Amino acid sequence: MRVGVFWRRFRNVELQKKLTPDKVYDDAYEEAYHHYEALKEAGFDAVLIEWKNDPIKTYETIRKEKIDIIFNASSLKEIEFLELFDIPYVGSGIDLAATDKRMRKDIVAAHGLPTPKYVVAYNSKEIPSVDHLKFPLFVKPIMGRGSAGIDEENIVYDKANLPKVVSKITDKIGQPALIEEFIEGREVTVGIIGYKNPVVLPLLEIGYNNVKTNTYEHKMFDNEIIKCPMEVPKEVEDRIKDIALKIFRVLNARDYARIDMILSKDNVPYFLELNTYAGLTTASEKGERYVHHGYMGYMAKAAGMNRREFIGKILESALERYDFENRKLLLA
Repeated sequence: MRVGVFWRRFRNVELQKKLTPDKVYDDAYEEAYHHYEALKEAGFDAVLIEWKNDPIKTYETIRKEKIDIIFNASSLKEIEFLELFDIPYVGSGIDLAATDKRMRKDIVAAHGLPTPKYVVAYNSKEIPSVDHLKFPLFVKPIMGRGSAGIDEENIVYDKANLPKVVSKITDKIGQPALIEEFIEGREVTVGIIGYKNPVVLPLLEIGYNNVKTNTYEHKMFDNEIIKCPMEVPKEVEDRIKDIALKIFRVLNARDYARIDMILSKDNVPYFLELNTYAGLTTASEKGERYVHHGYMGYMAKAAGMNRREFIGKILESALERYDFENRKLLLA
């Protein structure tokens, strides 16, 4: 079994580079190296593969290295490439990767699960009516990642300030802006691993240091106040996990995902987003270069898993899903 670990320059900060190119730190290689080391420790034959702008070159490398399955695919382009060439890979499929936050919210809401009301703006001069929404509102890119474009001004208390924030998303980042009701409460994120029998990891609460939301700098430079496991009554914990697992299933997530929620003051967990490319890094090992600590890495530790067990279980989920014992490997 030979596992190819994708890495792509600036994979976590591509959007933020459009806003603050001098304030981004690219740890894409270090992140991939973490997964590579974890897979080797778990007993797999792993090799790092850089994603090239020319996909044919990437394909040639995969064939040359005789790769059986890909770990760490992290963009729609990569998923499309892997699907096109029928290369097995870890993680959610194109049916989920191709959707945006709006579509995911609509699917979740259609199944009777709570999510904030919203509208979508495509430019700052033609913003849909928000009269049916309760202020404050929160504005974010419709396909953002890594808290790109998020700072405290994204919490909008007055309709007059809305065009300025929408313009930041639509004009500078180049995406439609999702404008949703800002639910006051506790930010919780839920990690799930597996597919046929998914397992919910310990809940993680994100607290803030001197900010009102999880801004790009706050998140990417590990300034959050992390509590894992989150301290909530057992019945609230069970409700959060139950809703998160239902979301994982109705969106057809595979192998691993992280579901972001806000627990309102009346203990209703509102769905915000499902992360198909959730950060899986644990604390840097002694002698290794620093890598941003992923939320699911904290959850794995709280569940009693080291990186070998954690990353290994995610890969094993994909191997079971592909039924590798009975599958003729196309790239052998």
